[in-house]
Amino acid sequence: MLKEAVGISVLLVAYNHEKHIRQALNSLFGQVFDGPIELVVADDKSSDSTLSIIQEYEGADPRFTFKYLDYSENLGITKNYKRGFEACTSEFVAVLEGDDYWISPCKLQRQVDFLTAHWESDVCSVNYYVYEEDRAHLSPRVPASAGHRFISARELIADNVVGNFSTCMYRRSALSRLPEGLFDIKSYDWITNIVLAKTSLIGFLEEPMSVYRLHGGGVWTQTPHIDKLKAQLAILPAYDALTDNVFHEDFERLSSHLRHLITVSQLGHVAESVGKPVFRVIPTLVSLMPPVFIMVIKLLVPVAVMNLLARVVKRSRSV
Repeated sequence: MLKEAVGISVLLVAYNHEKHIRQALNSLFGQVFDGPIELVVADDKSSDSTLSIIQEYEGADPRFTFKYLDYSENLGITKNYKRGFEACTSEFVAVLEGDDYWISPCKLQRQVDFLTAHWESDVCSVNYYVYEEDRAHLSPRVPASAGHRFISARELIADNVVGNFSTCMYRRSALSRLPEGLFDIKSYDWITNIVLAKTSLIGFLEEPMSVYRLHGGGVWTQTPHIDKLKAQLAILPAYDALTDNVFHEDFERLSSHLRHLITVSQLGHVAESVGKPVFRVIPTLVSLMPPVFIMVIKLLVPVAVMNLLARVVKRSRSV
């Protein structure tokens, strides 16, 4: 007797993605997957033609059934994901954001196969390319290779290799266990996956199968780097509490690292704003310092500050 094909849900999360949504949908409809696909459309009240473009694909492929969530109100990213996860009914749930796209036609099947074979994992992610649209630059998140590995919550806290929701497929049973408090704060893929990895290893397929797009229309892309660091630092205590302080030391190490990066960034900003006259004077001042004095400075001043001063001196010589 033939085994019935496994069905999946794909949560399509969109907001004002008319420029990119066709590429996302084409990558979804081009998947080599024999089972039924429930397409849950979570459009967060787009003010452009995103929704109408999505509707054009209805009836184009008999594998797909469309489920539209209410789009009369803008909920914001976190609440939109909450209702999207709750609306999915299949055993496995993949996510595709409207400005990302998949580059392997076997992505969904590979992830279903992995989760079916590995009951120790509630999440299967894939390697991906980061596409910087303004520079037309494409680079893999980690070096591409074959096979897979497992990622723990602690590893994910130190380095968010998973990177974005569009790389992920989940067991719906695991999503249903996410704590309610997760959706009361700013929660994206990182903390969602950390919470799930508290009780389950994340499977990571080393082959790049997805593209994460950085573009000028993205809110996070437009945010200054130092503000991103400050925002991440500010939310860590809430994430620590959300995971019952099990990873407190890991979050503390990350907090210390972020504070260091913020300090270096602030020093860099001050140095950049000093002005050309001062930059021109610096090489002269350095050349007049006794060698012993320079040696003492190197011993007392932190390495990060010395590196910053070296960059300032280098820049001053080019001014």
